[in-house]
Amino acid sequence: MELRMKRNFISTRDNNGIGLISMLHRTNYVALVGGGKQPRFPINKLCIWDDLKKKPSIFLEFLSPVLGVILSRIRIIVILQNKVLIHAFESKPKLLHSYETFDNEDGVADLSTNEQVSILVFPGRAIGQIQLVDISPMNKDKNLISIIKAHKSKIRALSISNSGTMVASASETGTLIRIHDTLKCTLLFEFRRGLDKAVITSMKFSPNDSKLAVLSDKNTLHVYNLHSNSGSTGGNNAVGVSQNNDDGNGSISATGAGGSNWSLNKSHFLKNLPLLPNYFKSTWSFVSKNVGSNDDLVNDFGVLGWSDNDSIIILWKFKGIWEKYVIVERYQELSSSNSSLNSNKAKWEVVREGWRSFGNLDD
Repeated sequence: MELRMKRNFISTRDNNGIGLISMLHRTNYVALVGGGKQPRFPINKLCIWDDLKKKPSIFLEFLSPVLGVILSRIRIIVILQNKVLIHAFESKPKLLHSYETFDNEDGVADLSTNEQVSILVFPGRAIGQIQLVDISPMNKDKNLISIIKAHKSKIRALSISNSGTMVASASETGTLIRIHDTLKCTLLFEFRRGLDKAVITSMKFSPNDSKLAVLSDKNTLHVYNLHSNSGSTGGNNAVGVSQNNDDGNGSISATGAGGSNWSLNKSHFLKNLPLLPNYFKSTWSFVSKNVGSNDDLVNDFGVLGWSDNDSIIILWKFKGIWEKYVIVERYQELSSSNSSLNSNKAKWEVVREGWRSFGNLDD
């Protein structure tokens, strides 16, 4: 990983704080919103910075603080506490659509862009709802909207797959991760992160949509397998799964189309016994790792991404480092008491491969 850009906004008034940054892929355009004790820009003002010209190219001002920004090559998406606004990405941005949302103080939203479709996901108008909007140029006048009732509590994290076919969500409770089909709005998977409450700080699908990585404020990284082939965590095929009953209480089993068992993910050995609480029927991640340290002096929320289908990058803001974790397969030799033959059993692990400091960002 190499440093793409670095800018110091120096002012005689010491108002240099930047609270929010969003980059348009690897282009020269960066969205900036002021933050901190002395913000560089008002917190209700969005600046689109042209790094090629080394100056602002667009300013947009709103009636409330900007909590999130997503850039595509043709759209500027602004997330406010109770609204999502979609502008055309042009020299004088025109407001195309405005959507009301439930309280969204964390600026939760995500966008999937590919050659076929551009799906924007964000909280709906009611608690626990997900709103899906097709913002593809071909459908710009149709205003295609879908609603998914995903959770009983407020939405805290959203991630849409690269293909735009799946959306993962977590509520402010943070114990369950649900994945829905974006076309049919049906529940595909329900996974358990843990039993105690946690804040999901980051969540991303792998490039080929075969896995979902989830990071929480417990400093635990969980990876869930979405691929039916238990012999590999990779593959290029999209996931096909069947819907089980979505009663909102954790009774969804990790079962795929045709009855295939997603056996890489873990489950409780008592899951098939009757009359047990739904907790015992839950499906857990197939690999997990504590990525925090007892020596951490600050509560640092990491942001994760994938560099390939088996490699995860976590960026730590206050630590000033990025880490690389790799999913690897270990083999354990098993011997049978009834046979002189030994066999190997695969076990998946996530290991830290390396890290690097951002360097001195203050110079």
